[in-house]
Amino acid sequence: MIISRPMQGKIRTARNYVQVFLVLLFFITPWIHWDGFQIIRLDIPDRKFFLFGHIFIPQEGYFLHLFLIAAGLCLFFFTTLIGRVWCGWACPQTIYSDIFDWIGRRIQNSKYGKQDANRSLVVLTHIAWIFVSFAASFAWISYFIDPYQMLSYFKNPNLDFPTWSLFLGFFTFAMYADIAFIREQFCKYACPYARFQTVMMDNHSVNITYDYSRGEPRRKGQTKIGDCTACNMCLVVCPTGIDIRDGANPWCIACGKCSDACTKQMAKEDKKSLIGYWSENQISEKGSPIRWIRPRTIIYAFFLILTLSSIGVLLSNRIPLYLSVLPDRNIQPMLVQDGIVRNFYEVQMQNLTSKDRTLKFEIENSDLQGERRILVGGTEEATVELKGNSEERYRLFIELKIAEQDVKRRSHDIKLKVIDIQDFEYSKSETIPFLLPVSISGWKLPNDERIVHGR
Repeated sequence: MIISRPMQGKIRTARNYVQVFLVLLFFITPWIHWDGFQIIRLDIPDRKFFLFGHIFIPQEGYFLHLFLIAAGLCLFFFTTLIGRVWCGWACPQTIYSDIFDWIGRRIQNSKYGKQDANRSLVVLTHIAWIFVSFAASFAWISYFIDPYQMLSYFKNPNLDFPTWSLFLGFFTFAMYADIAFIREQFCKYACPYARFQTVMMDNHSVNITYDYSRGEPRRKGQTKIGDCTACNMCLVVCPTGIDIRDGANPWCIACGKCSDACTKQMAKEDKKSLIGYWSENQISEKGSPIRWIRPRTIIYAFFLILTLSSIGVLLSNRIPLYLSVLPDRNIQPMLVQDGIVRNFYEVQMQNLTSKDRTLKFEIENSDLQGERRILVGGTEEATVELKGNSEERYRLFIELKIAEQDVKRRSHDIKLKVIDIQDFEYSKSETIPFLLPVSISGWKLPNDERIVHGR
């Protein structure tokens, strides 16, 4: 594990602000509630995803697909523009490595990372790291389990360990082992982003870059050739142990520590830093501007806007109600008295809001000519009560007093509509089949409207 030398500067200060904001956002978000639900929560046992007061279910998986596509396009688009800004500024691996180093230096001072460090202070450092790993793992699991529920368990513990406690222990150990011992090795050998970033970047992508045109050849002894003084501070402060002067490297996380170090060293000679956020084209062609608009950025931006627009349109037209109406396979359509045919259906509905709903079933459209009636659960009513964030199943009956035109075809389509009697915009429709019994072979128009059965 590499413990790099700390380095202060403008980039380090800016990264501190960004990282403090992201850490606070990560820890605070699970405790915030919106419309009675956690603002962000993936409830795996109940198969629900809560997001800003909205509830999503697996049947709406296309939102997840579009989100992943948008995330991938964001990765391509911003990497093409500004390189590995995610790795250096927002990646949890980088942020918690900085937090662990900050804790180690506060406990061990200048002895942090050295062989002659006090053993008791080293142990204390690792205990503090485990505590941070536990807190971060608790915050992470809070996006899947209500944190108030977990907190109540710690207040009143028992031997009946909940499932989430096993994950809490696993993630605590994994994070501690990763940040305390593996660290930059993950960035070098395990992170896939480090491998395919070079495919997305080109000579116009802004990234941490060494100005070889000014710095090379490097100074040797008292002989001054280029501006680089060969102080090696850029190498000493690098968290992955690379030399930025050797050119683009997939191990570089673009944290900017080498730029702050070079800025400090070059200031002693009243010169500008040799390392900064530039593009390769700016180094090879002095004075050339950054080309933000390029074919690949246009293509990525177009598809990203298209995907985000699709998500926006789908969300704006989304009705937070799941409706499934299927014919009952166990009970066939039957003919009852007075020339009435009854079909049976199984209805599954899920209220994806926090508000209790009174829903009414209606036939919105049908090619049936006879008089129709809807009953729910054997009652004479066509309305049901559906609690907020709940799922219910109903037995639905549709009765038809057959007209002469209806027997011309055995199968008919009915467009069934479910609507909130207090909010007409909260409605959903589904087309279902209505079948006539096979025993009906003809229709006679007597005065008493009886059905003639074929033998």
